Amino acid sequence: KIPAFETVIDLAQRKSRDKKRTIGIYPETKHPTYHQAIGLPLEDRLIEALSRARWNDRDAPVFIQSFETANLRYLRGITQVKLVQLIAASGVAPDGSLEFSPPLDRPYDWAVSGDARFFRDLLTPRGLAEISTYADGIGLWKRYIVSTAGTNLTGMAAYNEANRNLLSPSPLIDDAHQAGLLVHAWTYRNEQHRLAADYQGNPLNEYLQFYQLGVDGVFSDFPDTAVAARVMRRLQLDPSYADRLTGTETKWGRRKPSK
Repeated sequence: KIPAFETVIDLAQRKSRDKKRTIGIYPETKHPTYHQAIGLPLEDRLIEALSRARWNDRDAPVFIQSFETANLRYLRGITQVKLVQLIAASGVAPDGSLEFSPPLDRPYDWAVSGDARFFRDLLTPRGLAEISTYADGIGLWKRYIVSTAGTNLTGMAAYNEANRNLLSPSPLIDDAHQAGLLVHAWTYRNEQHRLAADYQGNPLNEYLQFYQLGVDGVFSDFPDTAVAARVMRRLQLDPSYADRLTGTETKWGRRKPSK
Protein backbone atom coordinates (compact mmCIF):
# COMPACT_ATOMS: atom_id res chain seq x y z
CA LYS A 1 0.00 0.00 0.00
CA ILE A 2 1.03 3.59 -0.55
CA PRO A 3 1.34 5.42 2.79
CA ALA A 4 -0.47 8.71 3.23
CA PHE A 5 1.62 11.82 3.86
CA GLU A 6 0.28 11.91 7.42
CA THR A 7 1.56 8.34 7.92
CA VAL A 8 5.07 9.42 6.91
CA ILE A 9 4.95 12.36 9.33
CA ASP A 10 3.75 10.05 12.11
CA LEU A 11 6.59 7.62 11.42
CA ALA A 12 9.21 10.38 11.56
CA GLN A 13 7.83 11.79 14.81
CA ARG A 14 7.48 8.37 16.41
CA LYS A 15 11.03 7.34 15.47
CA SER A 16 12.32 10.68 16.74
CA ARG A 17 10.90 9.81 20.15
CA ASP A 18 12.15 6.23 20.01
CA LYS A 19 15.69 7.15 18.94
CA LYS A 20 15.83 10.36 21.01
CA ARG A 21 17.08 12.37 18.04
CA THR A 22 15.43 14.52 15.39
CA ILE A 23 14.25 12.77 12.24
CA GLY A 24 12.73 15.07 9.69
CA ILE A 25 10.99 14.89 6.34
CA TYR A 26 11.84 16.37 2.93
CA PRO A 27 8.69 16.29 0.75
CA GLU A 28 8.74 17.36 -2.89
CA THR A 29 5.78 19.04 -4.55
CA LYS A 30 5.65 17.02 -7.75
CA HIS A 31 4.54 18.75 -10.98
CA PRO A 32 2.67 21.59 -9.23
CA THR A 33 1.70 23.42 -12.44
CA TYR A 34 0.14 20.26 -13.83
CA HIS A 35 -1.78 19.51 -10.66
CA GLN A 36 -3.05 23.08 -10.47
CA ALA A 37 -4.23 22.80 -14.09
CA ILE A 38 -6.35 19.74 -13.31
CA GLY A 39 -7.84 21.23 -10.15
CA LEU A 40 -5.69 19.33 -7.65
CA PRO A 41 -3.31 21.91 -6.18
CA LEU A 42 -0.91 20.48 -3.62
CA GLU A 43 0.33 23.39 -1.59
CA ASP A 44 -2.53 24.22 0.80
CA ARG A 45 -3.20 20.56 1.60
CA LEU A 46 0.50 20.04 2.29
CA ILE A 47 0.63 22.94 4.75
CA GLU A 48 -2.63 21.87 6.39
CA ALA A 49 -1.14 18.42 7.05
CA LEU A 50 2.01 19.96 8.53
CA SER A 51 -0.12 22.25 10.71
CA ARG A 52 -2.07 19.30 12.10
CA ALA A 53 1.25 17.67 12.98
CA ARG A 54 2.49 20.92 14.58
CA TRP A 55 5.30 21.06 12.04
CA ASN A 56 4.30 24.28 10.29
CA ASP A 57 6.91 26.64 11.71
CA ARG A 58 10.46 27.79 11.10
CA ASP A 59 12.00 25.32 13.52
CA ALA A 60 10.18 22.24 12.19
CA PRO A 61 12.48 19.49 10.85
CA VAL A 62 10.98 19.94 7.39
CA PHE A 63 12.27 21.00 3.98
CA ILE A 64 9.80 21.41 1.10
CA GLN A 65 11.42 21.10 -2.32
CA SER A 66 10.27 21.85 -5.85
CA PHE A 67 11.77 22.03 -9.35
CA GLU A 68 9.35 24.85 -10.10
CA THR A 69 9.53 28.41 -8.82
CA ALA A 70 5.99 29.78 -8.71
CA ASN A 71 4.70 27.29 -6.16
CA LEU A 72 7.67 27.94 -3.87
CA ARG A 73 6.84 31.64 -4.00
CA TYR A 74 3.26 30.80 -3.11
CA LEU A 75 4.39 28.55 -0.26
CA ARG A 76 6.58 31.29 1.17
CA GLY A 77 3.45 33.38 1.52
CA ILE A 78 1.65 30.76 3.64
CA THR A 79 4.41 29.07 5.66
CA GLN A 80 7.79 29.67 7.28
CA VAL A 81 8.86 26.03 6.80
CA LYS A 82 12.23 25.85 5.03
CA LEU A 83 11.95 25.78 1.21
CA VAL A 84 14.46 24.47 -1.34
CA GLN A 85 14.68 25.31 -5.02
CA LEU A 86 15.60 22.18 -6.98
CA ILE A 87 17.85 22.64 -10.02
CA ALA A 88 18.42 20.04 -12.72
CA ALA A 89 20.13 19.53 -16.09
CA SER A 90 19.66 16.87 -18.74
CA GLY A 91 23.25 15.66 -19.08
CA VAL A 92 26.96 16.43 -19.30
CA ALA A 93 28.84 16.91 -22.56
CA PRO A 94 32.23 15.25 -23.12
CA ASP A 95 33.99 18.49 -22.13
CA GLY A 96 32.10 18.69 -18.82
CA SER A 97 29.63 21.42 -19.75
CA LEU A 98 26.06 20.78 -18.68
CA GLU A 99 23.36 20.10 -21.24
CA PHE A 100 19.79 21.43 -21.18
CA SER A 101 17.17 19.51 -23.14
CA PRO A 102 13.44 19.32 -22.33
CA PRO A 103 12.00 18.47 -19.90
CA LEU A 104 15.10 19.02 -17.75
CA ASP A 105 16.12 22.34 -19.26
CA ARG A 106 14.05 24.74 -17.13
CA PRO A 107 11.36 24.84 -14.43
CA TYR A 108 8.08 23.72 -16.00
CA ASP A 109 6.27 26.85 -14.87
CA TRP A 110 8.85 28.79 -16.93
CA ALA A 111 8.16 26.58 -19.95
CA VAL A 112 4.43 27.21 -19.63
CA SER A 113 4.87 30.98 -19.22
CA GLY A 114 7.35 31.26 -22.09
CA ASP A 115 10.35 32.14 -19.91
CA ALA A 116 13.39 31.26 -22.07
CA ARG A 117 15.87 30.96 -19.22
CA PHE A 118 17.47 27.65 -18.23
CA PHE A 119 17.99 26.10 -14.80
CA ARG A 120 21.59 27.35 -14.88
CA ASP A 121 20.33 30.94 -14.87
CA LEU A 122 19.10 30.40 -11.33
CA LEU A 123 22.73 29.92 -10.27
CA THR A 124 24.12 33.26 -11.40
CA PRO A 125 24.62 35.88 -8.65
CA ARG A 126 21.37 37.49 -9.78
CA GLY A 127 19.56 34.15 -9.85
CA LEU A 128 20.78 33.17 -6.38
CA ALA A 129 19.71 36.53 -5.02
CA GLU A 130 16.29 35.95 -6.55
CA ILE A 131 16.00 32.50 -4.97
CA SER A 132 16.93 33.94 -1.57
CA THR A 133 13.75 36.05 -1.62
CA TYR A 134 11.52 32.97 -1.43
CA ALA A 135 13.64 29.92 -0.50
CA ASP A 136 16.21 28.88 2.08
CA GLY A 137 18.41 26.71 -0.09
CA ILE A 138 19.11 25.07 -3.41
CA GLY A 139 18.97 21.35 -4.12
CA LEU A 140 20.96 20.71 -7.24
CA TRP A 141 22.59 18.02 -9.36
CA LYS A 142 26.10 17.57 -8.02
CA ARG A 143 27.57 18.10 -11.49
CA TYR A 144 26.91 21.81 -11.09
CA ILE A 145 29.47 21.74 -8.25
CA VAL A 146 31.99 19.24 -9.63
CA SER A 147 31.57 18.21 -13.24
CA THR A 148 33.28 15.39 -15.12
CA ALA A 149 34.77 15.02 -18.59
CA GLY A 150 35.01 11.98 -20.84
CA THR A 151 32.45 9.93 -22.73
CA ASN A 152 29.04 11.50 -23.18
CA LEU A 153 26.75 11.41 -20.14
CA THR A 154 23.15 11.77 -21.27
CA GLY A 155 20.27 9.48 -20.36
CA MET A 156 20.15 6.43 -18.14
CA ALA A 157 21.23 3.98 -20.86
CA ALA A 158 24.54 5.79 -21.39
CA TYR A 159 25.11 6.70 -17.75
CA ASN A 160 28.60 5.52 -16.82
CA GLU A 161 30.65 7.91 -14.75
CA ALA A 162 33.47 5.37 -14.37
CA ASN A 163 34.66 6.43 -17.82
CA ARG A 164 34.89 10.10 -16.82
CA ASN A 165 37.31 12.19 -14.79
CA LEU A 166 36.68 15.02 -12.38
CA LEU A 167 37.08 18.66 -13.33
CA SER A 168 37.93 21.49 -10.96
CA PRO A 169 35.10 22.45 -8.56
CA SER A 170 32.98 25.48 -9.36
CA PRO A 171 32.63 28.35 -6.85
CA LEU A 172 28.91 27.64 -6.59
CA ILE A 173 28.83 26.57 -2.94
CA ASP A 174 30.56 29.77 -1.83
CA ASP A 175 28.33 31.84 -4.11
CA ALA A 176 25.18 30.27 -2.65
CA HIS A 177 26.40 30.71 0.91
CA GLN A 178 27.12 34.38 0.23
CA ALA A 179 23.50 34.68 -0.92
CA GLY A 180 22.38 33.13 2.38
CA LEU A 181 21.35 29.81 0.84
CA LEU A 182 21.96 26.24 1.95
CA VAL A 183 23.35 23.83 -0.64
CA HIS A 184 22.00 20.27 -0.83
CA ALA A 185 23.40 18.13 -3.66
CA TRP A 186 22.09 14.97 -5.32
CA THR A 187 22.23 12.05 -5.89
CA TYR A 188 25.03 10.00 -4.29
CA ARG A 189 25.24 6.29 -4.98
CA ASN A 190 27.63 3.39 -4.34
CA GLU A 191 27.43 1.58 -7.69
CA GLN A 192 30.72 1.57 -9.55
CA HIS A 193 29.26 3.03 -12.74
CA ARG A 194 28.00 5.99 -10.70
CA LEU A 195 31.49 6.96 -9.51
CA ALA A 196 33.94 9.05 -11.51
CA ALA A 197 37.26 7.34 -12.18
CA ASP A 198 39.12 9.61 -9.74
CA TYR A 199 37.21 8.12 -6.80
CA GLN A 200 38.84 4.73 -7.50
CA GLY A 201 35.62 2.86 -6.92
CA ASN A 202 35.25 4.12 -3.33
CA PRO A 203 32.05 6.13 -2.74
CA LEU A 204 33.50 7.54 0.50
CA ASN A 205 35.95 9.55 -1.57
CA GLU A 206 33.11 11.31 -3.36
CA TYR A 207 31.29 12.26 -0.17
CA LEU A 208 34.51 13.50 1.42
CA GLN A 209 35.24 15.74 -1.53
CA PHE A 210 31.83 17.39 -1.36
CA TYR A 211 31.90 17.68 2.43
CA GLN A 212 35.31 19.36 2.17
CA LEU A 213 33.91 21.77 -0.41
CA GLY A 214 31.27 22.81 2.12
CA VAL A 215 28.02 21.23 0.93
CA ASP A 216 25.35 21.48 3.64
CA GLY A 217 23.54 18.24 2.87
CA VAL A 218 23.31 15.37 0.43
CA PHE A 219 20.60 13.21 -1.08
CA SER A 220 21.83 9.62 -0.97
CA ASP A 221 20.50 6.22 -1.95
CA PHE A 222 22.98 4.78 0.59
CA PRO A 223 22.60 6.88 3.75
CA ASP A 224 24.81 4.54 5.78
CA THR A 225 27.73 5.43 3.51
CA ALA A 226 26.85 9.13 3.65
CA VAL A 227 26.87 9.04 7.46
CA ALA A 228 30.14 7.07 7.60
CA ALA A 229 31.78 9.69 5.39
CA ARG A 230 30.34 12.45 7.57
CA VAL A 231 31.95 10.87 10.64
CA MET A 232 35.25 10.61 8.75
CA ARG A 233 35.05 14.29 7.86
CA ARG A 234 34.29 15.20 11.46
CA LEU A 235 37.37 13.26 12.56
CA GLN A 236 39.48 15.11 9.99
CA LEU A 237 38.36 18.42 11.46
CA ASP A 238 38.39 17.36 15.12
CA PRO A 239 40.39 14.22 16.09
CA SER A 240 38.97 14.41 19.62
CA TYR A 241 35.59 13.49 18.14
CA ALA A 242 36.84 9.89 18.34
CA ASP A 243 36.33 10.04 22.10
CA ARG A 244 32.60 10.45 21.59
CA LEU A 245 32.53 7.43 19.30
CA THR A 246 34.40 5.20 21.75
CA GLY A 247 32.59 6.37 24.87
CA THR A 248 35.73 7.81 26.50
CA GLU A 249 34.43 11.37 26.71
CA THR A 250 32.43 12.76 29.63
CA LYS A 251 30.85 16.11 30.35
CA TRP A 252 34.13 17.17 31.99
CA GLY A 253 36.52 15.74 29.40
CA ARG A 254 38.20 12.47 28.56
CA ARG A 255 37.84 9.54 30.91
CA LYS A 256 39.80 6.33 31.23
CA PRO A 257 38.22 3.49 29.27
CA SER A 258 36.73 0.74 31.41
CA LYS A 259 38.59 -2.57 31.58
